[in-house]
Amino acid sequence: MNAKRPNRPEGWLSRSHKQGRPWFRRGRLGYLRWRTRLDTRPRTAQAYRVTVGALGTAVLLVGLVLVPMPGPGWLIVLTGVAIVASEFAFARRLLRFAREKLAAWTRWVAASHWSVGAGLGLLTCACVIGAVWLVTLWLGLPAWVPREWVPAWTGLR
Repeated sequence: MNAKRPNRPEGWLSRSHKQGRPWFRRGRLGYLRWRTRLDTRPRTAQAYRVTVGALGTAVLLVGLVLVPMPGPGWLIVLTGVAIVASEFAFARRLLRFAREKLAAWTRWVAASHWSVGAGLGLLTCACVIGAVWLVTLWLGLPAWVPREWVPAWTGLR
């Protein structure tokens, strides 16, 4: 009974591994087995780490470009950090820090007066409208927009 168990990756038999749907458990076990085999080949493991790092960095940079524009810029940034965090400890620490700050911000907004949430919503709406206006100024109006619908004071005619 006290036979030494073989080395297993972190989370192999964790409590979270035992929960969830059977297809998810099988998928996670298959992934962990694949990663264990991959780690036995140093060059392949290094190539995998470089590939994951490059892919995550590319997603992160696209997200940073999209942050000032309307849309899910920060969500894409955090997705890029999560991709990099799957292989690198510094990114895991950064992701943990970002999650803690986001949770603290969400708790603060939820505990605040309703007017704080409404004000933040209006501020977000104003930022999105401003970003759309600046992009439209830069690129010009699409051809399908009738010019008479656009007020002269916007500078978009």
